[in-house]
Amino acid sequence: MKKKNFLLFPLFFITAIILSSCSKENSEIVSWNSPTSESPDLSESGQNPDETALSNENDNHSNGFIYLQSNEAANNSILVFRQNNNGTLSLQSTISTGGNGTGDGLGNQGAIETSKNDKWLFTVNAGSNSVSSFKITNSGNLNLAGTVSSGGVRPVSVTIHKKIIYVVNAGSDNISGYRVANNGVMTPIAGSIQSLSATGSGPAQISFSPNGRFLYVTEKATNKISIFPVNSNGVAGNGKAVLSTGQTPFGFDIARNRYLIVSNAAGGAPGASTVTSYEGINSGIISNVNGAVPNNQAAACWVANTKFGRFTFVTNTASNNISSYYIGHSGRLFLIHSDIPSGDGPTEIVVADDNIYVHVLNAAAHTISSYRRTLLGGLSPVGITSGLPNAATGIAAVK
Repeated sequence: MKKKNFLLFPLFFITAIILSSCSKENSEIVSWNSPTSESPDLSESGQNPDETALSNENDNHSNGFIYLQSNEAANNSILVFRQNNNGTLSLQSTISTGGNGTGDGLGNQGAIETSKNDKWLFTVNAGSNSVSSFKITNSGNLNLAGTVSSGGVRPVSVTIHKKIIYVVNAGSDNISGYRVANNGVMTPIAGSIQSLSATGSGPAQISFSPNGRFLYVTEKATNKISIFPVNSNGVAGNGKAVLSTGQTPFGFDIARNRYLIVSNAAGGAPGASTVTSYEGINSGIISNVNGAVPNNQAAACWVANTKFGRFTFVTNTASNNISSYYIGHSGRLFLIHSDIPSGDGPTEIVVADDNIYVHVLNAAAHTISSYRRTLLGGLSPVGITSGLPNAATGIAAVK
């Protein structure tokens, strides 16, 4: 990975992570981006459940497991890490996916997804145009259940709702759906393949709405978000595309079970990144809550919310740092920290299932930085895991 002054986003995928050398602001003060009648009380009068999770001094958290995809061209695999009591990671095993990666960046979020009950894991094989499913054992290891064609070219992101999964293919600009049997075998859903808004749309992520009735796909190259209705049989209908509030919509996560929190990379321009909160995600009719809220960083791409959706963390790949926002009851975003230091080229980020620790893949450094959440949206470093595959992508957590 080479350092340059800006980040380019190709139409189909990001081929390299390019780092900026711009100076850091070291902002440590809550920045209320616009006047509002809503109280910016991050503790919610002591009732913020994401803050309450940090008040337990015993630190006896469930160890849990973190999964990372190697994305290696010859033999894609999942790296299984055990999360230790202090939040550091120990490599436990490496499991083949039965497919191939690409050996380069995918420009995506969501290459790995786990079921809500933490019993199943799904991942894309972008180099062999397939999707793999795994049974998660009690020890955190994985048993391959099946591999199926992705219904297109270069799958980059996968999502699951109950027993239905969907994948988005960046090379063919389409989505495809599957029904998952009790043994983890995936069967294509007839009529589920639908096209994105344009050829070369540059999809980054696909995800179900909380109620499972809609699919959302961010499109980097078109500056749009595609929305597909899903019927009771799991069949996606024709999509519609809405303009993104903010340039280069990339990764996203769902907060408070009703808001879509989307990063806007702004083509990697220095200081131009923003984050947008959208409401209406369970109706398929979304609107931004308080615009594109800036963090004054470069290439804000990956997003992870805390368990109860009060805080979101965003990695800024070209600024080598992380931003945090508070998500108010109405969905309004408030910037807290603009530039928490990370490793070189931070990309994928996940909040562990214990809601205490946060793990960030530094793609340029080939490391994972682990943090303990602190009060009011902060992060305190606890360790670094090194020696990762050069093209590693996708990160997920289970108990």
